[in-house]
Amino acid sequence: MSQLRPAMEFMEANYNRPITLADIAHEAHLSVSRLAHLFREQMGITLIDYLTNVRINAAKRLMLKTEMNCTQVCFEVGYNNQSYFTRTFKQVTGMTPRQFRQANKRT
Repeated sequence: MSQLRPAMEFMEANYNRPITLADIAHEAHLSVSRLAHLFREQMGITLIDYLTNVRINAAKRLMLKTEMNCTQVCFEVGYNNQSYFTRTFKQVTGMTPRQFRQANKRT
């Protein structure tokens, strides 16, 4: 797990910008293939799935704590295509960003 910590910290600190697997591997001082293998073996998910979860969790926090609209949230968490963001958000959470916000509205 200690070999993966730099990769995880890098993704958590830089999720809001474009990140390549090569960027992540460079931070972990591993080859892309070795990092991908270790990550899958030790975490049970792929690097991309981990990064996606980091981004979607950040999006959920922004939707709960700010008045940013879905487009703003999309770009803030590192996506550059709103329809892809919406599709990914729904795949991860089971609801669209709009549905998530409505279901969690503060009363």
